Formats: sequence, structure tokens, C-alpha cells
Amino acid sequence: MDLFVTAEIRNVVPLEQRIDEAVGALLRLMRQGSPLCAAFSSGKDSSAMMVVFFIAAEKALEEGIEPRLMVLHSDTRIENPVIHKLARSEMDKIRAHAMKLGIEMRVEIASPTLLDSWGPRILGGRSIPSFPMTNGDCSNDWKIKPMQTLRKRLLPVWGNGSECITLTGSRFSESAARGSKMRQRGESAYEPFRNRQGELCFSPLADWSTDDVWELLGLVRAGIYTSYTDAVDVIKAYADAGPTSCAVINDGIAAGGAGKGGCGARFGCHQCQMVKNDSSMEYLLEDPEYAFMAGLGKLRNFIAATQNDVSRRLWVGRTIKEGFIAIRPDVYSPAMMRELFRYTVTLDVLEYEQACDLGIEPRFRLIPADHAVAIDYLWSLNGHWDGFTAIADYLEIWNGVVRYAIPESPVIGCEQFPEPRFLHVGEDWAQACGDTWAGIRDPFMVAMLESCMEETTYGKSNPLRLWDVTQRTVDEQTGKQIEEGFTIDPESLLFFFEYEAERLIDDYRSYRENQGRGWTARWYLQYGLVKIPSMQVLRHDDAFKRTAFKRLIGVNGSTVDVEMLIEASSSWDEVDETVKKAFLSDSRRTALEDAKQSRTAQEAQGDLFALAA
Repeated sequence: MDLFVTAEIRNVVPLEQRIDEAVGALLRLMRQGSPLCAAFSSGKDSSAMMVVFFIAAEKALEEGIEPRLMVLHSDTRIENPVIHKLARSEMDKIRAHAMKLGIEMRVEIASPTLLDSWGPRILGGRSIPSFPMTNGDCSNDWKIKPMQTLRKRLLPVWGNGSECITLTGSRFSESAARGSKMRQRGESAYEPFRNRQGELCFSPLADWSTDDVWELLGLVRAGIYTSYTDAVDVIKAYADAGPTSCAVINDGIAAGGAGKGGCGARFGCHQCQMVKNDSSMEYLLEDPEYAFMAGLGKLRNFIAATQNDVSRRLWVGRTIKEGFIAIRPDVYSPAMMRELFRYTVTLDVLEYEQACDLGIEPRFRLIPADHAVAIDYLWSLNGHWDGFTAIADYLEIWNGVVRYAIPESPVIGCEQFPEPRFLHVGEDWAQACGDTWAGIRDPFMVAMLESCMEETTYGKSNPLRLWDVTQRTVDEQTGKQIEEGFTIDPESLLFFFEYEAERLIDDYRSYRENQGRGWTARWYLQYGLVKIPSMQVLRHDDAFKRTAFKRLIGVNGSTVDVEMLIEASSSWDEVDETVKKAFLSDSRRTALEDAKQSRTAQEAQGDLFALAA
């Protein structure tokens, strides 16, 4: 037996060599005059990358070169408050250090649009949270799309005719999956590469190990390297979010786990449902310093516990296909939306009061005033709640009239998802509701203001004439007028809460409660508080008509008789194949057919046993 088996030799490159190689690569880009952009998250890798950048920048300045850098950061608006604070603090340090050195620096933050933000998206009834084994489109809507939009708007101007190169902190050794994807993209620590969008990117730390990263941050904390940060807060965040007091060990434990799931972020959004347990949040909550986040953890756990409760879902489909709508659990029901809204606003108020007592800024705010109005508009537009219901709850909670505690053990209803059923409604919502004035256009507005309000034509195949409901602004980069999308006018918002909200709530309850046909949403549009993009006008018009139809058949409002819907709709077996194909993927149809055959076989077997008995 050979007792001296040759062991695998690990080629350990000294950190000083790693730094020299990365600095040299960055210096080459700076000497070429390449405009640089850095993707910064405030995590360990992007922090180490920024340290290396500033080392290279100082060498460039010594050579008479004036480096420029644009720093881009992604904020989902529901980031873990600890990481949100850390990122803002580190970016302030980046700005200050760049100013001290005389480096041209610009720091920009990408955030989701108002309608795509967590509150309007989930509590407004546009979607449900991304749960495990689902599409995970939250990462695309809250991170990828906002960053792509920001880059498309800023990089051409920052490049000033030259193509920008984006610096990232990606490393081959982060994980096997990450390393494989990096190799497929042709990434290296020496030359820029093109990503799937065709953009030039560069990963100067590509060959670094995790130990290299932590060693550099440790040297920065010890003062061996002087940079934009002392790395104390970065290291503390990793140390606090794990089972030990050591940031390096905690990071290793997290990296060696079964996988973070979701978008793979080390510190996820505080309402992330793509992972079974948010371990970083759980460890943070063990420390009294972070007790203020306990309510966020309770809210996340409540949503996770009720994810399969079909009684908390809306069963009325929103899209007509082949003359039918689907009758199956979809987004949250109006009652669940309002329940979550009340819990969330209560958390905001409790945090605000605690922050006031401590003399600090609130550490999180889930539903600012403009998000509350957006949610209220969506509730009315889709026939869930009308009469400024969200605003009434919002004001009552903020004024101290009532507070809503998140239950520790929520009541869970039926968790069995049934086969889809289909309800015939006609070719479009206008035909379905049979009401000429069911859309955005209001007969009173048309009659009273026809001669004094300029109208705009929206759409081509089926044009709609309407007062201007869009918000435009001048792009500071190009000087051109652009539409801002779905927006809340800030001046109108201030006047609404100061002078109109309480009066309108009382007015609706006294005189208009039976209208229930999107009255609140129309008011927001007519008075210019809500602005919608021209491309979406016809879709909102359809939504008003859908609400009128739902009211016509008695399935709008806060409660929907599911049994009545099931009775009135057609089963899977009773509709044409074209309807099935329109609503369900091939794999889903196959699964339903297999389940049906299995039940038929079981029933036949049961009949045989009955005969034998």
C-alpha cells in the first residue's frame, strides 16, 4: 500500500499579486480613456472591487490621467433595512472619497417603477408574491428591468460617444453555477467581455478567492490600505447575519448551504418568499439591535404561511381569451389585499413612532403616501374596493384611531388548488357589460366640459377620445419630452391629503356608496392626481369595463361568491380545445389529463371492489 499518495497541490497566489493584477487591468482601461461604470451592491465583492478601483485611480492621477466613474446601485425598495442603510452609507463614502481625490464621480440608484413596487404590485392586486417553484419574476421587475432602464438612459451620455465598460465584482469561485455562467460569457480578469445584451463588462476580481476578498477588507479595516471605507460596517453586517460572530465564517456557512434560491442575493428583500427561511433576517433578529425589524419578519412569515390558502385568492379572471375568462385562484382576494395593507401601514406607523422616540430617521417605509394612492386607484379600477377605502384605512392608522396586529398563527383555509373552470363573457369587456359609459369617459365630464377641455385621441384600431391623462417631463440628458409612465402628481398628492381626502371619504359614504363602478379611480384621473401613460390608456379603459361587468353579474367588491361562479362556469371537459390551449401550457394540460385518467382508473377500481363485496 502506498502511504505517500500525491496530494492535490493548490496554487495560492499572494493577495498583493492579485491586487497588482487587478489594478494593472483597470489602469489599462483608464489609460485608454474608457468610460467606466461600476455595479455596486455594498456586499463584500463589490466593496473589494471599489477598493481596487480607487487604488488604480490614485495611480492614474499620478500619471496625469483623470479617471471617471459612474456607480450604479439597485434598490428594490424592500431591501433588508440593515443593507439599505449600509448601501446608502457606503455610497456617501464613495462620493466623499472621489471628491477628495478630485475624481469625476456620479452615483445613481435604480428602483422599480411605482406600479411594479412591492405595495402596488402585491397589495394592489397586480400580482402575488413570487413563491418557491414559481416564476420568480420579482427579480426581473425589481432589479433587472430598473437597472436596464437606468443604464439605457445614462450610459450613452456618460460615455460621451465612447462605449462604457461596466465593472462588476463577479468571481469564478463564488459558486459552481456562477463560475459556469461566467465561463460561458467569456469573462476574465484581464479583458472586458460582452454580456447577453451586448454591453461591455469587466470583472477585475474574477480570479479572486473568497479568502482574497476577506483578506483585503480585513487589511482595509486594519488601516493597511486607506480607501473610501474602513470596511467596518460591511464586515459587521456579515458578522451579525450569521450564527457566529465572524463575518468570514458566516459567509462560508451561507455559501456552503443548500443554495439561497430566488435571485441568490446574500441579503434578500425583507419580504422575499422565494426562500423557505430568511436565515440572515432570523439571525439579525436574535440581536436586540435589530429588534425593530421583527414586524417585517412577522409579515413575511404570515404571507408564507397563507400562500396556498385559496380562500384568500381572487377567482375571477382578468383576461378574455376565446370569449372566456378563467375561474381559478389568481391574485389575492380583496379581503386579503386589505388585510395585508392594514398590517403593512401599521408597521410603518410603529416604526415612525419608534424612530421619533430615538431621534432618528425611520429605518423603513413600505407604503409611502403615493403608494397608498396607487393601491387605492387599483382597488377601485378593478372593482375590489371603492370610496377611497385604502386612504380611509391609511388615515385611520396614521391618526392613531386603530392599529392592526399580524397574527402569530393565521387561520388557514382550503389549500387544494382545483382544476380551472371557464366562464363565457363575450369577445371584449364592452360587449360583456353592455354599458356605453363603462370605461374611463364620464358622461358628466363629457356633457359639462366638452367645449372647454381639450381632448386627446388614444389608440388607433379602436380610438378613444379623452382629456390628457399623461404626465410628461423633459429628459435632462437628451432635452426631449418623455412620458413618465404611471405617476402620482406630487403637488396634487399634497393638496389631496391636506384638503380633500377626509371630505371625499365622507361624501362617498353618504351619497355614492351604491355607485361601485370605479368612481374613486375616475376621480383620481379627472383631477390629475393619477397620470397614466398613453400606451396604457386603452388597457385602463378595459379594466373599467371589466369592473362594470363584474358588478353586473355580482362578483365585484370585497366578497365574491365562489360557489356561484363555479356553478355558472364550464368545467375543463366542457370547453373546446382552443379554450384550453389559450389558457394553459402544454405541460399543464398534460398534467390535468393525467390526473383525470388517474381519477377515472381509481373510480373504476372502486366500482369493481363494490361489485365484489
